Amino acid sequence: MWEDSHYCWMVICKNRWYHIRQNIFYGHKIPLGETDVYASPPPLKSSFSVRCDDCRKEYLYKPSEVLRHEQELRKSFTPHPLFGPNVGTPADENAAGARQ
Repeated sequence: MWEDSHYCWMVICKNRWYHIRQNIFYGHKIPLGETDVYASPPPLKSSFSVRCDDCRKEYLYKPSEVLRHEQELRKSFTPHPLFGPNVGTPADENAAGARQ
């Protein structure tokens, strides 16, 4: 059985004390934007800030802290400005070509 997998870019929230009761081993995952299994992360030149959707704390993250994770995003999800649809992933380029 073959199913479509959904991937997203994400970081782990640095507020470990708040999230320890939820997931003691992996931390709280903060989704940043949709991607696919082959896409490269956006070219990030410096640290960027992300606000956690759960604890509401904002922290700086290095580009090396961005991970790809298999997860379906909720319909009300709003991507981080650095990971939004204007970045131009291969999936977006294919969809744009199909519309023309």
